Amino acid sequence: MSDLIRAARTRARLTGAQLAERLEVTTAAVSQMEQSERRGTIQLDTLRRALAALGQDIRLDTAPSSPYAPFAPSNVTDEINRALDEGRPELALRLLTHAASMIAENPDRFSAESLEWRPTEVGDHRWEQLFRAVMSDAIPAGRAKPNWATAKRLPRAWYPFGQYPSLKARAKTSTPAGLRALNIMVDERSLARA
Repeated sequence: MSDLIRAARTRARLTGAQLAERLEVTTAAVSQMEQSERRGTIQLDTLRRALAALGQDIRLDTAPSSPYAPFAPSNVTDEINRALDEGRPELALRLLTHAASMIAENPDRFSAESLEWRPTEVGDHRWEQLFRAVMSDAIPAGRAKPNWATAKRLPRAWYPFGQYPSLKARAKTSTPAGLRALNIMVDERSLARA
């Protein structure tokens, strides 16, 4: 569902143990809160209490129901975090590229607000930069880019699928220029197939 606690904890540069101390609970309880939030089973008062310990408050809002809502940046972020937590980077890339293609092919189905609103980030900073680059490219020319959509260059080359020698070799020669400039090495074919 969401990843607000972990995102706020990360921004505050706190460990789970440090948040547990603030909440006067165990580290395991903080882990359980974060997991139940991702599953969408967390109690609202528990979420509020955890966020308050991080100096944050929760904002609830409604949005019109849409078949395109699962492809909005906020929802895709949460799904990518879930896939990465499960050790499924291939799924994370598939989710990202599919959402980007939905935005690029159906720009009129996404309001400026649905593209801008993104309360959490991808937990892995490298994947976050890949997310920003791919999603920014998907937003058609003439539409304002969200504040979060500027990717930062990684300090050294990163191969999301470096554990596969053939994909790493392919990425060295066929990574799109925009990603290569960011030191994100993903070959064109993997981006298209995902």
